[in-house]
Amino acid sequence: MSALLLLSDARVAQETRHAEAVTAAEAEWRRGWRLRVVWVAMQGGATYVAGGVLAWASFALTGETAQIALWGGLLLSNAGPLAFGYAFWMREQGNW
Repeated sequence: MSALLLLSDARVAQETRHAEAVTAAEAEWRRGWRLRVVWVAMQGGATYVAGGVLAWASFALTGETAQIALWGGLLLSNAGPLAFGYAFWMREQGNW
């Protein structure tokens, strides 16, 4: 028999514990990642809704205030979720 097939019981137990630890760490990372994705989706969604409400509310205003509210709402609803997504991506890559 080859030497690779003749492992001691201690070595087999050590390898089994290591494999179980790796599996547990991967499961924990996946749970954390799902939580982070849900959190960034909630932040982006809330920003999008807030911008839409601000832009919609601008129709009831007049003058300079209406233009500021409209463009602020459009910027918030369109660029806000992208900013949250970019920040999430940079944190996940370890660059932030």
